[in-house]
Order: sequence, then structure tokens, then C-alpha cells
Amino acid sequence: MEEVIKDLANADYHARPEIGKSGLDAVHKSMAHYYAPRKKATTAMETGIAFHTLVLETEKFEQQYVRSIECDRRTKDGKEKWAEFLEQNPDKTILKIDAWESLMRMKESMDAHPRISNYFESGQAETSIFWEMNATGCKARPDWMVNDGEFIIDLKTTADASPEAFAKSCANYRYHVQDAWYSKAVESVLGIKPVFVFVVVESTEPHSVAIYTLSLESKDEGWMVADKDFRKYVDYMAKSEEERFSGYSPDALEITLPRWAFEELMFY
Repeated sequence: MEEVIKDLANADYHARPEIGKSGLDAVHKSMAHYYAPRKKATTAMETGIAFHTLVLETEKFEQQYVRSIECDRRTKDGKEKWAEFLEQNPDKTILKIDAWESLMRMKESMDAHPRISNYFESGQAETSIFWEMNATGCKARPDWMVNDGEFIIDLKTTADASPEAFAKSCANYRYHVQDAWYSKAVESVLGIKPVFVFVVVESTEPHSVAIYTLSLESKDEGWMVADKDFRKYVDYMAKSEEERFSGYSPDALEITLPRWAFEELMFY
């Protein structure tokens, strides 16, 4: 089963049963985390979603979001003004004025970058890709694809876009796994080994912008981790209901304190 859908709604993509990168993140902890309800989006996540829409799907941003207005809703006049505003913008996500202006400044920083516009001159946003490995359904949804998969552009928002900080973010949020998983999707379905590029924009002033690719060893590590999590998922699904255990481990495991917790530094 191989499928590429260009205009699939985000909710419909997440509702499909195939396993994606976010599923692998959960499986990495335990199968119980995989089956747990999806957490409510944090403010940072909501900012990232809004910015993705602004940059990659501008028309949709205009349809879905609106800048709030200045009014004192404690007063009669303010309440009337707010009610009129809501009536004029039904079903839209209302962004606070400072949040709206921050998004616009982030977009301006991107537009001012001498290289980034080249990535977004042509391409397709939010392409949903479905394929099979080990008779198991898999899925991926790259932010932006250029030349039908020659380039995958992943747009990230972060507090610190410096090389050192973003390298840590890659490890903490498993962006190297995302690189590997999305690249595998494009290679498996479209027959292209893509160049995976991170475009990173700071969510706070001065909204600096950076472009990164991962080193070969980082990419290899990303696939080793992704493959290990995927095989854990496949092995679990292959077991009978009676054999399945969804917690961290059925066995007692020996653990070691982190190095900073020892009064005398341990040398190995």
C-alpha cells in the first residue's frame, strides 16, 4: 500500500491508523504512551501551528485566524464591540494582538533571509505519504516538499535558533528521527533520496532565522532510533492480547544516577 495525498485535512491524517513520527515518539517511551489520548497543544505548539499555516498555507491562515481587537470588555461599549467582532469572524481562531504581531515579525525575518525564499518559490505543503514496512502501515506528513520530494523542508519555531541550541533541540525532540522517518517515506514511495532541510525561526525577538542540515552520523543515528522504535511497535502488535505488556518494562531494571548527582565525578 503506497499512497500520496496532497490535500488531506490534518485531522483526517492523524485519524488514520498508520504509525507516524509522533507515534514513534510515544512508542519510544512505552506502548501505554502510544495509546494515551493526545495531549492538548501547548502555547508554543499553537504558535508553531499558526506560523506553519501563515508561511506554508497563507490563504488558509487568512481563513482560520484573525487578529484580536483592542476593547475593554468590562464596559458596555467594549462588550458590544467584542460581540460584533465575534459575529464578523465566526469559527476563526482569535490571536492576541502581541501574538499576531510576533508572527508577522517572524515572517518578515524569514522573508529578509537571503536564501530561504529559494526553498519556498515552488512546492507542496503538508503532503501526506502512506506506505508499508514489515506488513505494517506507516505515514509521514512533510511540511513542504520541493520537486516532488527532492527536498523536504521542515519549518521549526524555537526560543533559540543558534547551532548549539538547535542541535540540543534535535536530540531532545527527536528531530533526527523525523529526518530519518520522512526521508524513508519519500524514498519508499517516490523513489527519491531527499535532502532534508530545517528552516528554524526564533519565536522571540529578534526572531533570528537559521538553516540546518544534519550530519551523516546524526542521520544514521536518527534511523537507528526510528527503526528500533518501529520494530518495538511491530513486535507488540504481533503478540496476542494476553502476551502484550504496554508499560515501561515487566522486569526490574537497574538504573544509575546521572553523572551530575555524584559528589565525586565518575570517570569511565
